[in-house]
Amino acid sequence: MSKNTFAPALLVVATLVAGCSGQTGTAVPASPASSTGLRFGAPPVPAPLDPTPLETDPCAAMTPVQVASLGAPFKNEESKPADPLGPACSWSFATEDGRSSTTGAVFTGDPSHGGISGLYGRQQMGGLTKFQPFTANGYPGVIYDAASNTPPGSCPLAIGLRNDLTYTISVDLDGLDHPFADACELGKKVAGFVIRYLQNGGR
Repeated sequence: MSKNTFAPALLVVATLVAGCSGQTGTAVPASPASSTGLRFGAPPVPAPLDPTPLETDPCAAMTPVQVASLGAPFKNEESKPADPLGPACSWSFATEDGRSSTTGAVFTGDPSHGGISGLYGRQQMGGLTKFQPFTANGYPGVIYDAASNTPPGSCPLAIGLRNDLTYTISVDLDGLDHPFADACELGKKVAGFVIRYLQNGGR
C-alpha cells in the first residue's frame, strides 16, 4: 500500500501472516533445530494461538479506545478480510500535520517463509539490515528490516502466534512533521493488544 489520500491521517496496517515480511524472497535453507526446538535458534511461542478470530474479523484486534491509546485520536478503520495476500486491517489516526501509510501482507501460501524462524534464518544469512527481538505478553517478536534506506518513522515488526505463523505490523510515521510516538514502540503496543485479544479467545 503506497502513500494514499488519507489526509490528514496516520495509517497503521496490521496483517496476519504466515511468514516474516511483506517481501518475497529466497527460501531459507534448512537448519538443524536448536535446543528450543525451532530452526536458527528462534524462540518458540509459549502456547499456540488460534488466528481464526482475526481471519474472520481483522479489525477486532484493537478497539477504537486501544487505538487512541497509542498516542493520537482514532479516525477510522478499514477491514480487508478478503485481501489477496490475507486478512488485514488498517487503522487511521486523526493528525494535523501530515499523512502516512503502512502495509502488511499475508504469505500463507508461500512455503519459503517460516514464521519467526524464517526471520532468524534471514538474519543469519545476512538478509536483514535490522533485527531486534522483543516479546509481547511472553510471545516472541522481531523488529526487522531488509532495506538500508528505510525512512525515519517507519518500523516493520512480526509477532509469533504459532511457531509457524506470525502477525506482522507495519507502522509509518514518516509523513508527520512531529510524530506523536516512536514507530517501533507503537508497533510493540499493537502486538500486545493482538496477543491479548487472541489469548482471550477473540473477545
